[in-house]
Amino acid sequence: MQKNVFHGWLLINKPAGVTSADVVRAIKKKLNPTKIGHAGTLDPDATGLIPLAIGEATKAIPYLLKLKKKYQAIFLYGLKTDTDDISGKILKTSSYVPKKNEVLDALEYYSEVMFQIPPKVSAVKVRGKRAYKRFKDNEDFRLEARSIKIRELSLLSHNEKGTSFVQIECGKGGYVRSVARDIGDFLGCFGCVKQLNRVEYGPFKIEEAIDLSDLLDQSTNDVGSHIRAIEIGVPNLKILECSLDDFKYLENGRPITCPVTLSLVEGEELFAKYKERVAGVVFKYGSVLKVRRKYNT
Repeated sequence: MQKNVFHGWLLINKPAGVTSADVVRAIKKKLNPTKIGHAGTLDPDATGLIPLAIGEATKAIPYLLKLKKKYQAIFLYGLKTDTDDISGKILKTSSYVPKKNEVLDALEYYSEVMFQIPPKVSAVKVRGKRAYKRFKDNEDFRLEARSIKIRELSLLSHNEKGTSFVQIECGKGGYVRSVARDIGDFLGCFGCVKQLNRVEYGPFKIEEAIDLSDLLDQSTNDVGSHIRAIEIGVPNLKILECSLDDFKYLENGRPITCPVTLSLVEGEELFAKYKERVAGVVFKYGSVLKVRRKYNT
């Protein structure tokens, strides 16, 4: 079957009960694109924003992965589980319910913590094998603390019956389940994630995403109309609108003269485009722009 040629980002609002891989398979079957991938896995129980990279946008995934993500979550106190969320096996329980001021103190403390131990059910590799696979195989293993960046950890509301509605903004490698676990341990009552929803990823917001079920009901052309330009997913790179001649040079992997109107530092990267077509990511090398990654759009 002939592949459909689309290039860009498709923003999906993932429902609970399906994996990120399930979403990719469903869209792959629907669109039959040349290439497809996703940036950042969501747990099966989690909901929210998944940016899918279609066609040549898959080459931009490493750039998107470096950007911040924002989540809204319900923390449930009184339970410690082996997965750090409510779907896991209960390891310990507590009848203590923290007060709002205690939760605020804990959130303030952990907003400054720069290290975190990921959940055992995570995609972190341990001696070459994913942690969640070792967990599924009942292997005994330990995860090391990793450096993370938390930009926001705020309380949206607190229920005296034992839950908090929290907003978290973090960089690459941050796990909300680990935050819930650590907050619960800090408060002496244990904690885990009851619900999790990703609401932002880099420049993308949940309000821009389309429900998976709604998207699958549309025609291939209608689905394609929702695909957003490659460069939108990488807002930290400048854009060079080049001439057709320069575009052809870059398309063949050849350098072009760096425009004097561009203010760039040595090695700085940017997107080179001609109209709606992306030539690729180029970088400043002396007086020229060299191709870092060619895009076949």
